[in-house]
Amino acid sequence: MGWSGRAESRCRFTYDPAEWDGEPEQEWHCPHGALEDRERCPFHCRPEAVPDGVDVSEAFLDAIAGDANESRKDRKRSKQFIGATFDGLDLSNAVVDAADNHPVDLRGATIGRLDCTDSEFGQRLDLRGATVTGTARFDGTYHDIDARGATIAEGAFDGVSADRVDLRDARLDTAGFERAVLAEIDARDATLGTATFDRASVTDAAFDRATIEDGSFQHATLEMADFDEAKFGTGDFYHATFDEADFRWADFGTARFYGAAFSGGYFNETSYDEAVFERVEAERLYLPAVTFTDATFADAAVSMKLVVHDSMFVGADFAGADIERLDATDTTLVGSSFVDANVTDLQLDGATLASPRFEDSTIDRLRAADVSCLGTVRLQDCTVGTAELRPETVGPNGVAVVSLSGATVEDGVFGQPDADAAVYDLDRATLGTVRFEGTGTESGLDRVAFYRTRFAGFDFRDDDDIDLEESNYRLHELDSALRDGLRTALAYPAALDDAVETRADGTDPSADDPATATELAAERAIDRTLEPDASATFERLSTATEGRIEAAAGEVTYLRAKNGANDIADNTAASEFFMSQLAYRRRCHAQRVRDGGASLRDRGRALARWGMNAFLFVTTGYGERASYTLAASAVLIAAYAGLYLAIAPELFGSVSQYAQLSLGSFIAFFLGGVGEVSNPTVSILAQSEAFLGGFFVALYVFALTRSVSR
Repeated sequence: MGWSGRAESRCRFTYDPAEWDGEPEQEWHCPHGALEDRERCPFHCRPEAVPDGVDVSEAFLDAIAGDANESRKDRKRSKQFIGATFDGLDLSNAVVDAADNHPVDLRGATIGRLDCTDSEFGQRLDLRGATVTGTARFDGTYHDIDARGATIAEGAFDGVSADRVDLRDARLDTAGFERAVLAEIDARDATLGTATFDRASVTDAAFDRATIEDGSFQHATLEMADFDEAKFGTGDFYHATFDEADFRWADFGTARFYGAAFSGGYFNETSYDEAVFERVEAERLYLPAVTFTDATFADAAVSMKLVVHDSMFVGADFAGADIERLDATDTTLVGSSFVDANVTDLQLDGATLASPRFEDSTIDRLRAADVSCLGTVRLQDCTVGTAELRPETVGPNGVAVVSLSGATVEDGVFGQPDADAAVYDLDRATLGTVRFEGTGTESGLDRVAFYRTRFAGFDFRDDDDIDLEESNYRLHELDSALRDGLRTALAYPAALDDAVETRADGTDPSADDPATATELAAERAIDRTLEPDASATFERLSTATEGRIEAAAGEVTYLRAKNGANDIADNTAASEFFMSQLAYRRRCHAQRVRDGGASLRDRGRALARWGMNAFLFVTTGYGERASYTLAASAVLIAAYAGLYLAIAPELFGSVSQYAQLSLGSFIAFFLGGVGEVSNPTVSILAQSEAFLGGFFVALYVFALTRSVSR
């Protein structure tokens, strides 16, 4: 039984295409000839009713080839197969490039299997509303594949080259586009089960509002990509390359952008269960109003700006990130870490800093006005060019610790909240032209813990809020009322980690539990055992609240303070710090004397050094107090006068004469010698006093000259 598309009997199949855009609301009649002894053509018969002698695929190609003598209208209709049913349609290696621009029209068709392997279609292939229950394979070259509203079990587009692929409102259980080359793909509102675009190259991609259960775009190149309001179970963009990528309001279960590259990436108000932005490279990356939990931006490189204002980062990792400008205004950083990062301009104005950790990082400019500091804000071992940190509120328990341990800060201002206290821990920090501000009514000095701190241009006189004279130039002391708050602040980071983990396990909080991780951490930090590092820090800071410091640390702290004061010619401060330095050195000698494990020789040497140190303090104030020398001289004169009286009470008739003898002996070195004294013992003592007198006068001249030069 044969078939010809130009048979006398016409197929009686009709279809209403009114639902398709641009089509008139009228019934469509099949233009193809019916099979012999049948009412329908081979495309609209049930597949099992097609005679064995009719190859439907060949008939299909024959029909679309048409007749050169046909009218334009007939030519268009001959390429229409609306509502057709195919068990299988094999168009492999076919070349369809007619002289007209009419589409190959398979709207509403039902196809078991569609094979277009290595085929070429110069006109649009219209599959709108079609259903492919098996595999639809397209790996040739196409002008336009229009599959709007289609349902395809397995779409194999691997290696396809097309000017346009339209999948709007389509449903594909599997969509494979590996190594595809597409000028345009439009998948707005599509539903894709597994979508694979690995190593594909797409000029213009639109996936707005698409639902993709498992999407893989590894090593893909997408010049202009829109994923607005898309929903991903998993979106894997490993080493994908974007020119401009728009993911605003997208919803991700898992988002992997490891090694992805963007000229501009826009992720406004996106949501994630898991997010990986590790090693991304971008000129501009926008992530405002986003909540991240355990996201990683490790080794990310952003050459212009990363905008994350109004976002929340819980446990985010920015290790090794290199960012030109990071706009995190009004952002909440919960336990997030920046280790070995490099940020040229870090903006944190209005942010909530819930114990973030900046460590071994370089920040050229830090702006953090009106921030809320919770627990311990760590800027440890960082290098900061210019810093402005002005806490508005602190907590929990009224105290926050800003740890600058090992950090270098070249310039800037560190402020205090109007209420409560921000304690700045300067353990081994290096300070340039930095100012510490108080509240206006209270000095800020008792909230700054200097400990082995280096000073490289720090001006102790620059800020009236640091009143050294009022505090008697004691740098190491903290307000005694801060002790309990310090412990809570130091326990807070570990308590926050516990609270985040508790909230992450999915357990709904009871009515009595705090609503957020930060509130839960504040509650738990009060009684939580301190971690080893936090315990050591607390021991050191609590000692400072008692007005004490270890002897060795005190010596180093005031040595460095003295050197810093000398560098800026602050002689008064240098003098006071020098006295404190040597006072703590004397305590170090005393500790060595009492050290039962030291050898007798070492203990003896320490005792001698202690004695010399004590003598210099008593007699000259370590060369800084000429008045001490005068007082010591007066005591020496009085002591000798009493000694003379005790040895020779009959020598003079009044006590004043003994005092006169002692005074004369004291200055005899300058008068040419001691006068004659009848008692040989007294005479010898007078000679010794003359020697000591000359020595004390020399000490006085030294101390006076040094104090004047200061």
